[in-house]
Amino acid sequence: MTSPIARLSAAINLSLSTHRTGQVPEPLARFPRLGAAGIDLYERFERAEKALPPPQEKRRAAISKFRNVLPLNASEWRLVFAGLSDKSERVGPILDDDHLYARVHEEIHHRIEKRKLSRRDWLALCFSYFGYEAANPDQNANWCVLRTDVQLGFDCVRGQQKREKEWVHIVQHHQELFSEQAGARLGDQMFNGEISDLSALQTIAQIPDSSWLWRRIFNVLISRIFMLDDTEFSQRLADLVDIGRQHPRYMNEILSACLSRYHVAAYREKPSSLLKQVALESWGSPQIRSRQNSWLQYVEKDVCAMVVAWFAKEDLEHFFNLLKGDSEVDQSRLYYWLRFANQMSYTRIVMGADAWNDRGRDFVHFREKNKGRLSKLVGGPGYNNAVVMQIGNYFFVEFSGTGNACYVYKADDSPFNPDKSQLELTAELKQANRALDRMRHSPAPSRPNRIEGWLSKFDDSLGKLGIRVQSQAGSPGSSKPMAFEEQVRDALKSVKHKVYDQRARGGAFQVQLDSNDQAAIAALQRLGFKPVNHQPLRFWRQ
Repeated sequence: MTSPIARLSAAINLSLSTHRTGQVPEPLARFPRLGAAGIDLYERFERAEKALPPPQEKRRAAISKFRNVLPLNASEWRLVFAGLSDKSERVGPILDDDHLYARVHEEIHHRIEKRKLSRRDWLALCFSYFGYEAANPDQNANWCVLRTDVQLGFDCVRGQQKREKEWVHIVQHHQELFSEQAGARLGDQMFNGEISDLSALQTIAQIPDSSWLWRRIFNVLISRIFMLDDTEFSQRLADLVDIGRQHPRYMNEILSACLSRYHVAAYREKPSSLLKQVALESWGSPQIRSRQNSWLQYVEKDVCAMVVAWFAKEDLEHFFNLLKGDSEVDQSRLYYWLRFANQMSYTRIVMGADAWNDRGRDFVHFREKNKGRLSKLVGGPGYNNAVVMQIGNYFFVEFSGTGNACYVYKADDSPFNPDKSQLELTAELKQANRALDRMRHSPAPSRPNRIEGWLSKFDDSLGKLGIRVQSQAGSPGSSKPMAFEEQVRDALKSVKHKVYDQRARGGAFQVQLDSNDQAAIAALQRLGFKPVNHQPLRFWRQ
């Protein structure tokens, strides 16, 4: 519906059109005072108004009277309407009590029938509707009745308006919020980039930050991530991360979904600097063993291992290029250790004084980006640097300075703690009496990328420790990945389900859940499953 101000502006614009000598780019552009007056009238009478939730203490007092079947005045009833989802240590919410909500329902319908339900009453009901704390509120019959009450109440309030204000238009546009499909359309619109800011709706309709609605919106959005093909996902990745930044409460879920989707992409061996940096800022380094559990709250072990491999590759490239010391880069060392990067569960760069204090742009950026992942090397020449690499249960310590052997230690019996902020060269990293081996870089290969000379000797030494080059598609840090079927069973251990495996006949692997278990659904999505159209509890994967 066109607002009165807009109609007035159009009418004046039309009446002046015969007096114009040229096109005016904006209505009322030649009448700034009238335009300002229009803005002022809009601000006073048309703007979507912000409605604040009633104070909790007042709600509690009114609810106490209601529970004791004492007479309530109109404002106290409104406080009860706003407190239907409130709970305390002693009692649950009114919405969980059939007898209590029946009384509320009767009062709501009485007001609707008498056309006495006010906008403030309706907003109070919205506050309870959106504020009910449950992952699946529609499993509560009283909440479903409240949803109908809110729908009928809106029609009643709208019918009492002499002139429909903007808040009515906004709520009308989002009628889906009061249906069984609440959140689905908004989730799709946010995923498609059609909307990004829901603050106006959130303010008008009394939607708390913790509402089930936001979880539904983001569940829809996250499920769409797993429906993108590799090319589409790559193109949309930056936009998806931006959505997480705009809605930090759901950044962990979006980041988890993006990393899990990346893990099943054909290009997963190519590090995503965006995902790696955002994950590092959000969850810390996956290589710091005390923080491993933080990562595993959000992603599966193989996804975490993928990111660890990204860090390892970048650490090796930085170490053998940026931190080359006073000599040229030994490309054969870089080539050799990159072959094992997908098995490295931990890397740590230990910087000498020269690199630690270098004010060059590259070094400043490197230190800032890897804050918390670096140690300082003391007790040796300033140009020397070290890198600690863990493969299986072994630490390998390489140095940038020429003439240094690679030292090998048992990780669970290491004579030094690699997470220390400062490590001593000879007293800690180069302990010949504690090392399992000191592997020397001679003779040199004829070409840096040929497995001959010292590279061949290193392969033999690592082979004796049970370490061999694995396919890049293998799971980092694991020589025997968990079978796919076993991963599915593990993901669905909390919910009853049925499995339909048609892969032998050229079909798909499908899973049918018995209930809407969000943890199980998220785990399936991390394994690359996609929802079957029009069957919300059925998922498939090739």
